[in-house]
Amino acid sequence: MNPEENTIVDTGAVSEFERRKRLYLAWLEEPEQRERLIARAQYNKVALSDKSAQILIYNLCENKANPGEGCIFFIENFCWTYDPRSRNKNLPVVLFDYQKDAVRYIVDHIDRGENFLIEKSRDMGASWLIVYIFLWYWLFRDGTNLLLGSYKEKLVDDGVNQDALFGKLEFALRNMPQWILPRLFKLSKHRQKLKLINPENQNIISGDTMNPNFGRGARKTAIFYDELGFWEHAKDSWEAGADTTACQIANSTPAGKNFYWKLRTSGMDVLTLPWKLHPLKDDAWYQFEKSRRTEESMAQEIDLSYERSQEGRVYPEWNPTQGLFPYNDLAPLYVSMDFGNSDGTAIIWSQLVDGKLRIVDAFYKTGETIDFFLPFLTGLLPSDYFRYSKKEVEKIEEHRKWKRGTVFGDPAGRFTSSVTNQSVFTILRDNGIHVNYQENWKEFQNRKTAVKLRVRDGVELHKNDDTDYLNMCIEQAAYPKVKRQGEEEVRSVKPNHDWTSHHRSALEYLCLGLQDIKAHKAKVSDKFKKDGKGFNPYVRRRR
Repeated sequence: MNPEENTIVDTGAVSEFERRKRLYLAWLEEPEQRERLIARAQYNKVALSDKSAQILIYNLCENKANPGEGCIFFIENFCWTYDPRSRNKNLPVVLFDYQKDAVRYIVDHIDRGENFLIEKSRDMGASWLIVYIFLWYWLFRDGTNLLLGSYKEKLVDDGVNQDALFGKLEFALRNMPQWILPRLFKLSKHRQKLKLINPENQNIISGDTMNPNFGRGARKTAIFYDELGFWEHAKDSWEAGADTTACQIANSTPAGKNFYWKLRTSGMDVLTLPWKLHPLKDDAWYQFEKSRRTEESMAQEIDLSYERSQEGRVYPEWNPTQGLFPYNDLAPLYVSMDFGNSDGTAIIWSQLVDGKLRIVDAFYKTGETIDFFLPFLTGLLPSDYFRYSKKEVEKIEEHRKWKRGTVFGDPAGRFTSSVTNQSVFTILRDNGIHVNYQENWKEFQNRKTAVKLRVRDGVELHKNDDTDYLNMCIEQAAYPKVKRQGEEEVRSVKPNHDWTSHHRSALEYLCLGLQDIKAHKAKVSDKFKKDGKGFNPYVRRRR
């Protein structure tokens, strides 16, 4: 493939690009690569006028006995890549050995219907490979329905950008000989927004952007999650796609210990593509990258480090003891909530045991109104219980055995919606759930101080999938970066609002509520004051 995709921004970059361009040209002059390019030219020449040759070559691409090799043959003879910096912008694809191994691995997993993860350094050509492989399935495998997705629409299909996944597909199709394309295929007709249709066998490659319902719907042969480490709704999107396909493909560079990292450590099959596999990336290239990147960027983009790829953590001291710390019926239960709608709602269940905060469970979901979460607090399933997954029903039934907890929450929950003419607090109160809060909880510095003081006394985390996600959120909550005089720096005033925010906020409200209980040496009321502006910490909670 093309030697590099980075944008040239200075003379040092130009010099490095020229050096690597010379390495690439020298590599192409090696006997094995020269023979491949000569064979490619011969295949394409003979197929232009010989129908029998077209049939033979088509069968070599299809290769039912060894599909991985058939896919490699197709890519190396009929696919092109694009490099705007080269004199000849369109370059024939010549796969490196590690890319051939990757093609075999990917085709094998798609055919077997098995999830896997691609962990790679920057610019290893993984996205291009997936595009070529999906295109091969679209051409040569009947009954194929594939989905491409990324965290930004312009990275999936913006109609003009060849860096987008569908832009790569369109580029490959425009440079492919007509005889190998489906009969009656017209790019203007069958290349639609976020969709590519094969009129001969009705195969489809569709596209979508990050959202909680990504992948939900019709059955898919495979789903590709490009740069999943940067998806805000990574957890929801992955779980939504699980019921749709047997083969989910997560592709990314590291971005801290987030949901992608959780998949990486789950035991799932992993295809790792470190920079050292690339024959044109040597120690001189590495030192050049090191000279122009921050330590965090180097860790994330080049070194495949999950520990060093997150900068500006809000709670670096967060390090809970994880293990079996289940609900204790003898201790009070405290529930904390950060409310949302399409933006997500987080719930934390906790207790105080021997002076330590024990988090016994957690839950998070996007795209649901507050009524969806009532059963998790009351233990009572509504008549439309089919809205809930099997796992969610099990959690509701487990919480049915627990005592009702004292609830803390976001002060913004008291505001009335113009759509429903009700507030979140009103809906909860109508169902016997009373939310405690104080006005000063809106100030982030108050919330941060409360968490730091509570963490200092120790935190125990009952380990399950949902508390693992909570743990990731607190670990990865970070402050935004800003550019000042050309340099990036962390602005530690208010954290990023992203996938980590909701569990982080729920933990902060919890710690503030517990702080108020301790300060007044009394139980928090589960009833609103008459003015509805907060709780009265001096009134004991009724049993």
